[in-house]
Amino acid sequence: MIEQAEIRKDPIYLLTVGYLLALFIVAAMSLCIHVVIGKVVDEQNNPAVSISARQAQISQKIVFYAIQYAEDKDPALKMQMHEAIQLMRRSHESLIKGDKALNLPLQLSENIERLYFSLPYNLDKKVKDFLQNAETFLETGSEKINKQNPEYIYLVKAVKGSLSTALDAATLEYEAESELRIGKLQSYQKMALFVIFATLLAEASLIFKPLVTRVHNYAERLKRMAMTDGLTGIDNSRCFMQKCMKELKRSRRHNQPLCVAILDLDYFKKINDKYGHLVGDEVLRVFAQIVHNSMRVEDEFARIGGEEFTILLPCTNLEGAKIIAERIRNIISSTPICYDAGKEIYITASIGVAEVDPRISDFDVAMNAADKALYQAKENGRNQVVYSNSYISENNNIVKLEQGKRG
Repeated sequence: MIEQAEIRKDPIYLLTVGYLLALFIVAAMSLCIHVVIGKVVDEQNNPAVSISARQAQISQKIVFYAIQYAEDKDPALKMQMHEAIQLMRRSHESLIKGDKALNLPLQLSENIERLYFSLPYNLDKKVKDFLQNAETFLETGSEKINKQNPEYIYLVKAVKGSLSTALDAATLEYEAESELRIGKLQSYQKMALFVIFATLLAEASLIFKPLVTRVHNYAERLKRMAMTDGLTGIDNSRCFMQKCMKELKRSRRHNQPLCVAILDLDYFKKINDKYGHLVGDEVLRVFAQIVHNSMRVEDEFARIGGEEFTILLPCTNLEGAKIIAERIRNIISSTPICYDAGKEIYITASIGVAEVDPRISDFDVAMNAADKALYQAKENGRNQVVYSNSYISENNNIVKLEQGKRG
């Protein structure tokens, strides 16, 4: 139970569930829209509207055949009139009782039912009376048929008056109800679209945005880890060399001096052996903090390995670099490092300084010059600054070293 509760609190689990839920909602709403569009198309082709409108046309055909038959007594006209009567009757029955084959509703709406069976239209009675008179007219012998027959007179008056009005009213009501249903379906469609857009917006803001932020933060964290020394929190060698190449290009472009210094803690191995690695690590951290606080804002500081550090000094010639290096060396040697509830250790550092030749393409050349100067400082007894008084070439020509003034 505890494991399940922890899983449900897991951000990845919650994001996955939220994403799947959003996909389900979008899929469901898309299906809903598909169904709604199908129903809208069906309503636009509503058979009740077309059949109701056709009833008026059939009634006019019946009267037309009656007029022609009264004049010509043609049996073909009688047959056509009979077929029209049967079609109108079948259509009327389908409209009031429903027909699944024709996609007509089995239940009439309140307005349609009132129109068929109540005043003022009472359409059901009018249609049946009309059809009854039409059939009686056909059953009359041809020798007795004329335009004075009461059935004939009824048919002509009905199609010009109350029947036609009632049929038109029915057609208009069918159209109005169909348009109302289409309007409702379109409202459902808009609602489904709104839900889709709201879901996508929520998905973007609650899932993808946090996910992108999380990935971005993770990438930044990895980048910092790749560019930062884990123990001291300052730049590592990779990050430092990238900054050096940028500064070298800027120095070359603006014709400004550039120097680099390498610092190495003196007798650091003895500190590790005597006090242990935990104290040794604390010494490195405090040493990095001391140097960082002693630098200028524009200087770059990094740990390049073990107890070895380096400083890039932009817009600084060799004389200026000497002064800065000596000041840092003095601060290091005069600042105690506290450990184990108030105990103190004093440390010193040797520093090698070199001026960077802006013509070089590989900054390792400048680092080699500073490293040679550092080596000379170690050889001379440590706790001092040694600097190169000339550029080192890219083909590793030997440089002349001049010992700096020892503090």
